[in-house]
Amino acid sequence: MKHKWASYILVAALLALPAAAQVRTPANGNVASAQPAASSSAPAAPATVSPIVAQIQSATRTTTADVSLLTIRRWKVSGDVKNDAEAKAEAIQRNLTIAMPTLLSQVQASPNDFAANFKLYRTLGVLYDVMSSLAESAGAFGSKNEFEPLASDLNRIDQARRSLGERLEVLASAKDAEIARLQEQVKAARAAVPAAPKKIIVDEDDSAPKKPAKKTTKKKPPAPATTQSSATQPGNPQ
Repeated sequence: MKHKWASYILVAALLALPAAAQVRTPANGNVASAQPAASSSAPAAPATVSPIVAQIQSATRTTTADVSLLTIRRWKVSGDVKNDAEAKAEAIQRNLTIAMPTLLSQVQASPNDFAANFKLYRTLGVLYDVMSSLAESAGAFGSKNEFEPLASDLNRIDQARRSLGERLEVLASAKDAEIARLQEQVKAARAAVPAAPKKIIVDEDDSAPKKPAKKTTKKKPPAPATTQSSATQPGNPQ
């Protein structure tokens, strides 16, 4: 039981760390400038999503160009590492050119749609993770001219992700407040409706004396009258 609680505390501590993951120092001496600068206090979330969208669009353009300039096949590393780096570069390009524009359009069409904003935030998180790994490989096996642009792109993507995450908190609080307000309105409306009058049904008391039911006697129908052709029957002839 103590081990289980210790695991919970460890997970909570990890979640409390800054959202931006650190890129390890490459082996060839390129410093990990891709590490986002930690701010002492989180900036206030923007009232509108337009600045965040513009920030992501700008980072998308520069990242697409910088990834396309990578010469992964020239890296002095094993073929497996090269194949993995190329797969990540292709995945980043697909994300930036196909998925990202669609998500940005959805957020622009419905700025306060929590689902649309969350999809964009989740996509930025996945993009950041893949970009972080690719930048680390570029710093370890590529040239300085390849690593530094990716490190700068990674930092811009992380800044946009954190800004969007802060705005998601604002949207979530607004949604909670709206739900609470609607619930109070429903309660007030129910309390204002007058209760319907209750129908009172009086049952007869079984203990009260009941009048005996009258017996009905059926009258017999009169017997059919017999008719005689004459008062006396004819006698025998003499």
